[in-house]
Amino acid sequence: MSDQNSKVKPGHTLLSLCCVIMIAVWVWALIPRPPVMSVTFLSVGQGDSAVLRTPSGKTVVIDCGPGPGNRNDFDAGAKVVTPFLMREGVNRIDALVFTHAHEDHIGGAVSVIRNFKIDTVFDPALAHPTGKYKEVLELIEQRGIKYRQIRRGYEIDFHDGVVIEVLNPPDSISSTNDDKELNNTSIVLRVKFGKTAIMFAGDAEESAETRMLGECGDLTSQILKVGHHGSRQATSQEWLEAVQPEIAVISVGWNNQFGHPSKETLKRLESAGAKVFRTDKNGGITAVTNGRRISVSSVRKSR
Repeated sequence: MSDQNSKVKPGHTLLSLCCVIMIAVWVWALIPRPPVMSVTFLSVGQGDSAVLRTPSGKTVVIDCGPGPGNRNDFDAGAKVVTPFLMREGVNRIDALVFTHAHEDHIGGAVSVIRNFKIDTVFDPALAHPTGKYKEVLELIEQRGIKYRQIRRGYEIDFHDGVVIEVLNPPDSISSTNDDKELNNTSIVLRVKFGKTAIMFAGDAEESAETRMLGECGDLTSQILKVGHHGSRQATSQEWLEAVQPEIAVISVGWNNQFGHPSKETLKRLESAGAKVFRTDKNGGITAVTNGRRISVSSVRKSR
């Protein structure tokens, strides 16, 4: 046989290389991925909304931001929450949590409820004297969605490693006519996955924090969704010492009329060593954890 015939043709080499690459891709695709939990804090202006995705694909929406009828007539449910969920391929919400009945937390819920199949709505069931809360409750009833009032001690367990603990309000709370006290009866959640935890403080202020400090167990959480948009009445020094956050997320509107977040709160967070992300400056903020480590990214860098 001649030397010319024994040479490997270039086409054969390319084909072999392609086969190796294809095999490597198949092997990579078949390797089991470690389960992860993700949370996205949506940029909804002066309000709150977050979307939690569990390792088994369960979806939890915590608040829906403001809705039409507020001062700016902005519907965060239609403009932000619903488009985000659709882009993520979500067609079913397993748990929709209303931390409390203020419009900047439930105003966008009407659009969300109309666009998705929802398994259960969780609510402190403490009314607010505006028509928006009544409208939301009527829509829940019309669509036959399960509705549960929850208090401290309640747990949501998805049996995939994610457990959601309810820390507030306490059982002793049955009703309130005080608009400000509605903040302190906010549902506060501690979401656990492996060795990591994320604290969602709703609009809870210092009196609610003090109550939880005295009556709840372990509060440590790598991420803290800061209470009441960074108001100076929330996020006390004692609360930060107990939670020990590495990351603090403030959901707040740009140049808002309330002056949130306050300089005092930002100073306390800085002293606690927490890295601060703000939706007004960073846009949407996403945290991903494998139960051991947490990575955080945002839509844009801080201004």
